[in-house]
Amino acid sequence: MGYISIVGISDDRNIEAGDLRRAVAGSLRALGSDLDRFDEAVASRLQLHRSDLRCLEIAARKGPLSAGALAEQAGLSTSAITSVIDRAERAGYLRRTSDASDRRRVLVEVTTLGRGQGREAFAGLMEGTNRVVARYTAEELGLVLKFVEEIRAVVIAEADAANAAERPRDRTTRGDPR
Repeated sequence: MGYISIVGISDDRNIEAGDLRRAVAGSLRALGSDLDRFDEAVASRLQLHRSDLRCLEIAARKGPLSAGALAEQAGLSTSAITSVIDRAERAGYLRRTSDASDRRRVLVEVTTLGRGQGREAFAGLMEGTNRVVARYTAEELGLVLKFVEEIRAVVIAEADAANAAERPRDRTTRGDPR
């Protein structure tokens, strides 16, 4: 059964689709917050900063990479990445190594301890995720994967745009009395 809306004629499928779109958007926002909360708990447990944990995850996923590449992937400055690497190296989770093909170049890689601590910290999440994923068909998972990758592309583009936007100047540090 249809009804007339403010913008035109609609039917129950459109009402349901609109409700579902809002529910999905709300669930994605909540998922982001939930993942932030989980990452904060794991970082605290490992006695790291959130940015350290993010860099460990990137280094574990991408393999040995330069500090510059790690900084770019994590959206951090080169000075910030140096602090991250120093902290994670002191904790035994990362190490600096020489690039075999260019001895002048330093690479960062996750240590055995770092991988073990990561596996332990994320074991429950991985097991729970695997239980959920196992309930879906290959076709359904293909659709979910496509959706997640498209949402990631939107998030990455927005993060890049936000990082590229000029930040307002802090007048208190620039001698501007206003």
